[in-house]
Amino acid sequence: MIEEEAVVSHTEAGQVWVEKPRRSACGGCSQQCASAVVGQYLGTPIIRLQVFSPIDVHVGDRVMLGIQEDAIVKGSFCAYLIPLLGLFFGAVLGDIVASSLIPAISNDGASAFGGVIGLILSFVFLKSTGALSRGKLHPVVLRKLS
Repeated sequence: MIEEEAVVSHTEAGQVWVEKPRRSACGGCSQQCASAVVGQYLGTPIIRLQVFSPIDVHVGDRVMLGIQEDAIVKGSFCAYLIPLLGLFFGAVLGDIVASSLIPAISNDGASAFGGVIGLILSFVFLKSTGALSRGKLHPVVLRKLS
């Protein structure tokens, strides 16, 4: 289980809303790179989530949230690997079609076109199945910190 600290911002009828500041990837670095400077000027965005809470919490409580690791792995698989496979197989299929059926067309152009079509079809597939919806990620309040 992956854990993260948050603050309860709102409760109503069995629903709990929490907030936490989003940290940048280079938040722990002491160097003054362009990303750190831009982050200082834009401020820290706040993430608001609706979570399930089996324990009684009130506004202002610091809580520990948890989410299953397999939900993160499955989401990463869907978000990265499926579009990559769609791009690859579309490009291969476009090359095969161009070389065997229509020899007058350039294989490179048909391969690029097939790759784009495969990528678009993989996004349509992911959208229609709801594989990337936030509803599949179920953060849970594990315990009250304060």
